[in-house]
Amino acid sequence: MHPTVQNLSKSQVVDTARAYAFAGRNYERGDLRKKDMRGVNFTCSNMRSADLSGSDLRGAILVNADLSLAVLKNCDLRGAILSGADLTNSYCRAADFSGAVMWHTVLKGAICKNAKFFDTDLTGADICRAEMLGARFDGAIVTGLRNVDRAIFRWFIPPTGGRPCYDPFPGAIVLTESVTGSNSYQENSGLGQTGREYE
Repeated sequence: MHPTVQNLSKSQVVDTARAYAFAGRNYERGDLRKKDMRGVNFTCSNMRSADLSGSDLRGAILVNADLSLAVLKNCDLRGAILSGADLTNSYCRAADFSGAVMWHTVLKGAICKNAKFFDTDLTGADICRAEMLGARFDGAIVTGLRNVDRAIFRWFIPPTGGRPCYDPFPGAIVLTESVTGSNSYQENSGLGQTGREYE
């Protein structure tokens, strides 16, 4: 006998909804801050420009999801599946991608300062122009990681003061970590490669 909704317990209904009801949906520019979305299936969903700041996305399935221009600041994405997802120009400051599967994920121009990629599978991911200042990759699988030479892992500050730049020059002070930690301020965003400003 096939179970009907009336025969399912509340937890079974919630589990079924998490597995199927959110896939392929449009959340463009949605306010999804500080939501509990653990294990939710967002496969092929449009989350372009959505604000997911501080959300719990542990174990979420974001296969082929469009997260371009999304704000993922302080998101917990441990164990999430982001294979084929597009995070172009997204803001992932202090996001935790530990243990995530990110096969062929596009991180072009993403700001990932102080993000954690511990034990993350980044096979074939593209990090062209991504700002990775202070990002950690302990135990990460980086086989076939693309455009590493075009990602930003250091800033250079003139010894006389002034705005940081991405190109080395004689006498420059080298920064390999963000001095503001997981906080984000106008001075620290530097407008980067994307030309966007953040709070």
